[in-house]
Amino acid sequence: MFIEDIRNDFYNVLLGNRVLLLVHYDVDAVCACKILQDLFKCDNISYTLVPVGGISDLKTAYDENNEEIKYVVLVNCGGTVDLVDILQPEEDVVFFVLDSHKPTDICNVYSDGQVRLIYKDDEENIPNFDDIFRDDEEDEAEFESEGREGIEAVVERRRTRKAWEERRHTLMFNYTQFSYYGKPSACVALEIAARASRCTAATLWSAAVAAAAHEALHYRSPARCLLDAEPLHRYVAAAQRHAADDDAHRVARVIVEKDAWLPLYRWWSLEAALSHAGALAPHLRLHARSGAVRLRQLLADMGFPLQQARQAYRSMDVELRRSLLTALESAAPKHKLPVPTRATFLLQRPHALPVAALDTVYAIMALIEHETIPSAEGFQHALAALQVTGENEALKQGMAAARRALEAVARLANSILSSRGLMLAGPFNYFIVQEGSPEAGSLRGPLWLREAARWVSRAAPGAPRALLASAPHAATNCLLLGLPPRFDHEPRNLFGAAFEQAATKSGASVSLDHVDSSIITLPVTQRAQFLDALTALLA
Repeated sequence: MFIEDIRNDFYNVLLGNRVLLLVHYDVDAVCACKILQDLFKCDNISYTLVPVGGISDLKTAYDENNEEIKYVVLVNCGGTVDLVDILQPEEDVVFFVLDSHKPTDICNVYSDGQVRLIYKDDEENIPNFDDIFRDDEEDEAEFESEGREGIEAVVERRRTRKAWEERRHTLMFNYTQFSYYGKPSACVALEIAARASRCTAATLWSAAVAAAAHEALHYRSPARCLLDAEPLHRYVAAAQRHAADDDAHRVARVIVEKDAWLPLYRWWSLEAALSHAGALAPHLRLHARSGAVRLRQLLADMGFPLQQARQAYRSMDVELRRSLLTALESAAPKHKLPVPTRATFLLQRPHALPVAALDTVYAIMALIEHETIPSAEGFQHALAALQVTGENEALKQGMAAARRALEAVARLANSILSSRGLMLAGPFNYFIVQEGSPEAGSLRGPLWLREAARWVSRAAPGAPRALLASAPHAATNCLLLGLPPRFDHEPRNLFGAAFEQAATKSGASVSLDHVDSSIITLPVTQRAQFLDALTALLA
């Protein structure tokens, strides 16, 4: 069931109770968790935090931590599966679900109150209760009638039931055939903080990073991203109006300014940022022999000498730094690049360079899927990277890891495109990251593998096509994820339903454990068999 009042029906219910907080490994979930943590700390709500990677992790975490727990909050997990069926909880346990993964499982929607959904997205076209559920007592009445009239009544009821079942099948197919993302969970958590009059700079910053993640990672269409961020813009503007002029230089604050849509350029060199920008670099075709020439020509048209572009941004000439946005905007059309600047959320701190929300997105991704740090420890580092005061060592560590990950993504994408490693399989393209390759260690997780897939999809010749990407996972398994053909405009993904059907037809041992249904794991030895079945299904 969907709750009506986000404060009274959710947050006030938790006051004075112990809470189990289950959070998925993604940027939006980390940001929402940070907001909820700050709220819980203010109101002395005791909680147990457990990060989860998939449905099996969710069940294990609940089984191990459900003693004396009556309230469970799930962030970006649990919404797309039947929670009561999977977790088998006691009747007095209540689950509050804040999940941006869609579509929401229909059993959660029509739960009698044990599963309570915190937010309903405008895009969800949920079928009516009577179209999905039917009272079994009507069917039992079939066998109570006798005689000719009774037989005719039974036949009519069976015909009616068959028509209902066909309609139900059609409705459920239309409802579940695409997986997609709703409003960022952190932006919903921001609404809770605002209702509780606890809208601080830290809260605004966490929501800003989540909004930037949905935009940069193309979880939502550009128009939807603007609508999602509109309340956040209002809260940021209100905070700026209420802040005293003397505090502006003494405390951290969130502002909105036009900024270059280049990852980590304040922490890198301009040339490196342009070479590893997933939104711009594929259009420069850096994988081709003339790619380096095109990049140098772009810098020349911008009026930036190579010597300046290759040194750290902080060491660049002050006048060049001031002219960066204007130079990028004027040179982009000549090279047929998308608009390289956007209105961006920045964190301004005393005596420090501003931090862009886009940079923090990549830092959190790198900490969650770090090469050497375990996932649970990386999750804690990711939470620490969202701090807005003091020296943030976790953020610095994340920025360094993000640079390495972006370098691996660029190397892999350029290698695939230059060596014709992009395979054609009927209705989609696919590429495979080979075990033992230099990039395999950095791209074992879905976040960075999807970043590489977006790069390859943008730079691939011809009309946009759906794309599959596969990389080594654990032991003898591999990760496989699907990307829709026009992901930057219409990010709805049909691969979730297609993977499930292909798994049934191929007989492959496919694991559908991931929260996002467009991501699966399967044995490497069965990958070719599975891809053949998927090709036949989508042909």
